[in-house]
Amino acid sequence: MIEMQLTFPRLFAAGAGRLEVSLEVPEKQLVAITGASGSGKTTLLRLLAGLEKPESGVIRVHGNTWLDTARGVNLPPQQRSIGFVFQDSALFPNMTVLENIRFVPGSPLLADTLIESAGLRPFIHQKPGKLSGGQRQRVALVRALVRRPQVLLLDEPFAALDDASGAELRQTLLTLHEAWGTTTLLVSHHADDVRTLADRVIRLEYGTIISDTPVAEKTSGQEVIQRLFFDTDARQWVIETEATQLRSGNPVWAQFKPGDVLPFPA
Repeated sequence: MIEMQLTFPRLFAAGAGRLEVSLEVPEKQLVAITGASGSGKTTLLRLLAGLEKPESGVIRVHGNTWLDTARGVNLPPQQRSIGFVFQDSALFPNMTVLENIRFVPGSPLLADTLIESAGLRPFIHQKPGKLSGGQRQRVALVRALVRRPQVLLLDEPFAALDDASGAELRQTLLTLHEAWGTTTLLVSHHADDVRTLADRVIRLEYGTIISDTPVAEKTSGQEVIQRLFFDTDARQWVIETEATQLRSGNPVWAQFKPGDVLPFPA
């Protein structure tokens, strides 16, 4: 359980104001945080991660106090059990995929398991500059999960991706979230993220929660797989639907078959 009550002065589009949030997030829930640009979404993640200090507030995670301004408690980011995935992936360009992932303290066995789950095995000796945007974000996601954080923070991880890469990353995130059950806060502008990933949607406006709604049922775009095959030259699985073609090196795609409904939006 994440419990937070936070007050933070901030300049919004309409002028100076305060982010004032009181929020509880049960363990293993995936919460989408939505709202217009400048509404305080990223600021909320940064406060939780310890990258910003609020004017006043309390943050408790699984009963442990990370922040209590009244008592002078403010754990630095490295002492908070957080995984953070940024919009630009923030990988080390001089390191290979494997080196980026193993740079974070964690179990090598877990790292290998996550690499397989995310379909990254063919790329482990490549450097980020050789990868697509979607592949780089999958590396960033695996790196964030290697240390088994109590909380995973995702700040617009799909924003810079094309439709196919975004769809593939959503499926990877959903697969890993269901497997590991990490409590997750996802900042997003996209309805697809909410429809396929979120258990709950919070909308911010000028630093205030104006709605907090459970998602009754995660849905897909109801895209039916027409054809599925493995492209041996590209070493990728190819899924064709009536509307689009998607490609991925993710071995999870081997379990699909024609007639299945995609578990992510095409």
